[in-house]
Amino acid sequence: MQLNPQLIKQLRTERGWTQQQLAEICAISLRTVQRVELQGLGSLETCKALATAFSIPREQLLEQDKAGAGQATTAPAGNTTLWVGLAFFIGIVGGSGLTLWLGR
Repeated sequence: MQLNPQLIKQLRTERGWTQQQLAEICAISLRTVQRVELQGLGSLETCKALATAFSIPREQLLEQDKAGAGQATTAPAGNTTLWVGLAFFIGIVGGSGLTLWLGR
């Protein structure tokens, strides 16, 4: 789950907590707190524990889409190509085109 590392660090420092203190409050490891603040990566359980520690809604800790909240994201081109190819193949196999494709 992608969390907002800047917000988490800001909330921690506003309270005057060290990373170790936050880890103890949340019952998570120091390494988890470091990873969240550096990379923004954390599990759902970590997100819930942080939200409880900071007394804020869990959704507030989630990283917002850089293009703007609420906008749909697109899949990478490689995945799109795979799905288009798979849909095309299913269309051939699933329809009468199969006999034409096999040359019968």
